[in-house]
Amino acid sequence: MTSPALVRAADLKRMADVAKAKNVTVWIEINGRRIGVSPDLPPIDSGAKPTQKYEDFDL
Repeated sequence: MTSPALVRAADLKRMADVAKAKNVTVWIEINGRRIGVSPDLPPIDSGAKPTQKYEDFDL
């Protein structure tokens, strides 16, 4: 016999819809276990300069 799920799929979908609509992260805690749904993060700015390597410095 299997144990019932902590959170139903319908509840997770509802949490995901709220997270996307409001652009927030949604978490719930049940019996000390944290369960959450996060929307996609915005892309990281690719305009940053790459870090120089040790070989790039003149000694």
